[in-house]
Amino acid sequence: MSLYKVRMNYLLMPLMLVLSLTVFAEEAPFLVFEAFHLQIKLAKDGSGIVKGIECQGCNYKFVKITPDSKAAVNGVEVDILEARRREGKMAMVSFDPRTREVQYIRWSE
Repeated sequence: MSLYKVRMNYLLMPLMLVLSLTVFAEEAPFLVFEAFHLQIKLAKDGSGIVKGIECQGCNYKFVKITPDSKAAVNGVEVDILEARRREGKMAMVSFDPRTREVQYIRWSE
């Protein structure tokens, strides 16, 4: 292998690592709660609540689902109404601790 190809490989490796980093969809600040038995109440208009939220420093037990809240299955964004199917099952809920608004509900099937 020529010296040029070796140098090019060493230059491309850090670039590939930077480009392959996971991109977060949440906006800071956010907390993530792992709900082993999701307790969700969701209206047809996409608003609702997630009960049973526990976090360090939080004095509330539920967070609000707003029209800005999103849902994702296996990393693919879906309609928030799909989260109803996760009632009683495992899901990850990320929310803003100041406003108590859900940013994302994620799960895998």
